[in-house]
Amino acid sequence: MRGRRWAVAGALVLLLPVGPRPAFAETGWLPQDLGSADRIGLVLASGTLRLDGAAEPPASLRRERGAPATGLATFPEQALERPTDTVDVRVGSSGDPEDVLAEVRGVRADGMWTEWYPAPDRGGRITLDADVSRVQLRVGIDGADTAVTGLGVRPLEGTGDIPAGLPDDPSPEAAPRPEGDGGPDGGGEPDGDGGDPSGDGAGVGDDIPERPFSARLFATRIGLVGETTANGHTVRANDHFVALPSRRGLATRGGGEYTVRVCTTGALGPEGKGDTEGHEARCAYLPVWDVGPWNITDDHWNADRQSWRDLDRGRPQAQAAYSEGHNGGLDGFGRRVRNPAGIDLADGAFNDGLRLPTNGWVQVDYLWTGEYRHRVEVTAPAGGGPVEVRGGAGPEHPAVGTAAHSANIDVVCQEAGARVTGPQGTGDAWYRIGEGHYIPAVYAEGGADAPVCASF
Repeated sequence: MRGRRWAVAGALVLLLPVGPRPAFAETGWLPQDLGSADRIGLVLASGTLRLDGAAEPPASLRRERGAPATGLATFPEQALERPTDTVDVRVGSSGDPEDVLAEVRGVRADGMWTEWYPAPDRGGRITLDADVSRVQLRVGIDGADTAVTGLGVRPLEGTGDIPAGLPDDPSPEAAPRPEGDGGPDGGGEPDGDGGDPSGDGAGVGDDIPERPFSARLFATRIGLVGETTANGHTVRANDHFVALPSRRGLATRGGGEYTVRVCTTGALGPEGKGDTEGHEARCAYLPVWDVGPWNITDDHWNADRQSWRDLDRGRPQAQAAYSEGHNGGLDGFGRRVRNPAGIDLADGAFNDGLRLPTNGWVQVDYLWTGEYRHRVEVTAPAGGGPVEVRGGAGPEHPAVGTAAHSANIDVVCQEAGARVTGPQGTGDAWYRIGEGHYIPAVYAEGGADAPVCASF
């Protein structure tokens, strides 16, 4: 079972001889201080990182038995002397190498983070999807008898090319993926385009940002108030975040660098019953703070997904297992899949943000997979509740959804509207963050350089 937990762990990290700390004799290495990491489910003992005896699976996975206890250590970001898309990672450990997974990410030119990348097989070289100016490491442990003794990263000469994708997954489920769409009960857009976030109906010659990938998923409610998520957040009543079944898009504790836009479709229950034709969608902008449901290496939104490569892009493995018996109807842990969920919603997002009466199908835009031109971070009002998303530039317009605290969103344009007071002061500027979606500028950090919305 351990090999399936990380799916590619055995081939992903360069593990030095058991026990000693890695030596960084070559130039350019940036060793990590193990005591500086934000630790979740791990303890620092005798200069090594080990699994805490009280560690448990992430909250979203805890509803189904069989998921392993895991720990995660995220290290401070570090600046590079010059941008590159290629780095080398070195890990020292004792115990079973398959219990350790090291990952790295970097800051792109638009200020956004790449996804987390595991080291490729047969070495520590990692090629990211863009040149980056800063890097950050994290390491996961899921074995009680395993410890990390040291960790380092160094920049290498960049490739100048866009990488082909993740290293091959040696797990038995990895196989060539056929072309096609997501099937009648959901799946992603084959070309990666979501709905038009600007609402401008861009034509030939228009300069619009690259749109995020979008997929139709079955959503369930997390619940589990008081439990801990994969990024260390303690679940609260009426919380606003989501869980996705891969750590590649897992935000840091309290962060919103990986944010999704989730919109209702009117289709409820696994069978998708309900009035979809006359449905008026509500949307919520939510950070990714947990891993699940069902799987932990199923980044189904990526064209070159980490696991289950026989499935179409945008089709979660749990959905395929439930709907058509994929993998014998089992998830990656060998558990019988009892619903087709590809996303979990915290209670506040489920009940207040989207006002779902029960589990149902939603349209999900993975915002970090698109291009950010004028990025903002939502700052919630006192008490930490979400910001109301309006249908126009003022409170007189109908509420059409919510934007959670720390969500990272791209501003399409700004326009003058009702004067509002918020965490950033008082003003009449409103940001358009999607088609018919507006928030007051005083409830967001950044975005002042966004263009003025065109008037029609």
